[in-house]
Amino acid sequence: MSEANIWLTIIGLMAVTFVTRGFFLLIGQRAELPDSLVSALRYAPAAALIAIIAPEVFLVRNDVFDIANPSLWGGLSALGVFLLSRSMVLTIVAGMLVFTAVRWLI
Repeated sequence: MSEANIWLTIIGLMAVTFVTRGFFLLIGQRAELPDSLVSALRYAPAAALIAIIAPEVFLVRNDVFDIANPSLWGGLSALGVFLLSRSMVLTIVAGMLVFTAVRWLI
């Protein structure tokens, strides 16, 4: 890749980032979103978190489900502890302890 292509790529990425992050400032007026869209956007962070965590917990190598997956047991134990205690710190500690124990045992 030539030096000109690298600079062109950097400038292009800067422009795309500027336009996407500053879109609402660039239009100059307040944009009103429909109430249905606003209520649907409340679920976006939870959906993104599930999309990141679920493949890590349920799938191992080559996208295959394995009952001996330490992440599966750590995630399930963390879910159980959270449902019982509603404590985030206790959830993290329990999940990591079970994950580490299963990893050492298998």
